[in-house]
Amino acid sequence: MKEGKVLAVCLSPTFQNTLVFDDLRQDEVNRAVSDMHIDASGKGINVIRILNQLGRPSQCLMQLGGPRVQEYLDMCKAQGLEIKSVLCDAVTRTCTTVINRKLSTSTELVENAHEVTPKTDREVKDMFLSLLPQSRALVISGTKAAGFSKDIYPWMVKKAKENGLFVVIDVKKQELINSLEYRPDVIKPNLSEFVETFFEDVRITENEDSEYLKARVMEKAVELYRTYGVKTVLSRGRFDTWAYDGKTEITVPSINVPVVNTIGCGDSMTAGFVDAVLDGKSFSDAIEFGMQCAVQRAGHLLHGL
Repeated sequence: MKEGKVLAVCLSPTFQNTLVFDDLRQDEVNRAVSDMHIDASGKGINVIRILNQLGRPSQCLMQLGGPRVQEYLDMCKAQGLEIKSVLCDAVTRTCTTVINRKLSTSTELVENAHEVTPKTDREVKDMFLSLLPQSRALVISGTKAAGFSKDIYPWMVKKAKENGLFVVIDVKKQELINSLEYRPDVIKPNLSEFVETFFEDVRITENEDSEYLKARVMEKAVELYRTYGVKTVLSRGRFDTWAYDGKTEITVPSINVPVVNTIGCGDSMTAGFVDAVLDGKSFSDAIEFGMQCAVQRAGHLLHGL
């Protein structure tokens, strides 16, 4: 087992149902061609699942509630995933991935996380502080459930940096903007989230060819580094990844392989990147390794490498 434990934060955990169809017809009954696969998920869980497979010690902080808490924990235990959970009244949500073999598409149907109470917010913060001394790096991924304080992510970044952790955040909009003043090491939204956060006049989809935006995006990445000392990594679906390391604009070519399920690929990239950084690899080499993890993930129906 490698040295340097990673703490991931997942404040919108979910059960992930995966259904496979030969094709989908609108306004018709569609019957899956395989049994439904059910797994414990959420962006933070997806990150530590990959880290665990890479031999990197990791744990995930989250809230869990409702009648299926033990089922969720049992799924994680079976995969060797270390969970630090706060029990709450908010029922853990369920999301569904629909695989269309004819079109080779993965469509995610997302249920919003249920609202938590101020008590849950306090308990999550207390547990977070208790986990920092044993952690080398922090990864914050995805949205948070309603009810959490609006400053919880910036607060976590601040506390992590005060404790000397390497911090990567994969969030967007105001949560990203408000975290910058506490100087996370790396921000890693996908390009569409980056554009949504910083450019009011542009909207793009995750898999849209966005080459025309590169100069403007890189200019913003340079500005963020000069102002906050933060490096930027921007995944672009099936297109090349863009990054800025504080000195150089980096383009990491995409890897074209047969795709089965793209859900969780961004989280796999985050995990591989963090693992490589903690192993002492260069920024660009870490991105390349992260992309390799994402590609390997995409080749499987279920979560993991």
